[in-house]
Amino acid sequence: MKKLTIVVLSILMGMLMIWFYHKSSNEGLVVGKEKNVICFGTCADYPPMEYYRDGTLTGFEIELAKLIGQKLKKGIVLEDMAFGPLQIALGKGFIEAFVAAFGVTPEGRDKFDFTIPYYIERMVFLHKKGDPITRLEELSRKKIIYQLSGRIKKTLEENIPEAELISVDRIDVAMEMFKAGHGDCVYMDVFVADVYCEENPQWTYLVLDSLKVSDGIAIVLPKGSPLRVEINRVLKALEASGELQALRKKWKLEAAWKLPNE
Repeated sequence: MKKLTIVVLSILMGMLMIWFYHKSSNEGLVVGKEKNVICFGTCADYPPMEYYRDGTLTGFEIELAKLIGQKLKKGIVLEDMAFGPLQIALGKGFIEAFVAAFGVTPEGRDKFDFTIPYYIERMVFLHKKGDPITRLEELSRKKIIYQLSGRIKKTLEENIPEAELISVDRIDVAMEMFKAGHGDCVYMDVFVADVYCEENPQWTYLVLDSLKVSDGIAIVLPKGSPLRVEINRVLKALEASGELQALRKKWKLEAAWKLPNE
């Protein structure tokens, strides 16, 4: 199993290197050396945070990244990829930061730097109305699909040890599996569940606020990145001016909350 994992990771790394070489050759992008451009990675499968609408990359975090670029007087490059390779790309310097509804956790802080959080996530279990789930105990022995994440896996394993957990790399894949009957529910943030339930009135979700997954969603950067101080300064200014809350309101996210002092 270890050999298989190493082979898969090696293939992913090779694909990433080829892809980024191709991108840099075609677009003249030199990540980490181009002082007037910030290269952000993203995984555009998570509406309303980042997704495609009519073929255009959009969403709350996409607009936030562009707004940060404007305030810093820097250009923004956004590279869409699967969720798993984002961390590899960041570690190898192919991207300088990523926005992907990524939660701040103690484990994450050991590997990355994070900006100030700008959204407190609220996780829910999306399920069919005809197969109701009303409390935590009813999730025991259920098949729970979730987007690949160590923090989510740990939370589910600790609180629902008898559930069968199915991890996938993209939330849209999770939803296709759910539609096909390969799972009883999908664990996701409430804003994503709202989008899917609006499109599919036969679905609903269970909120369990007792299951805390992270300390909030933030931009992820490599350890020691000088961009952290710059972006934090912009985030504080955007919160103070009301621009950040206006962006939350536009994308129907939760009400403003006070940023921590740091």
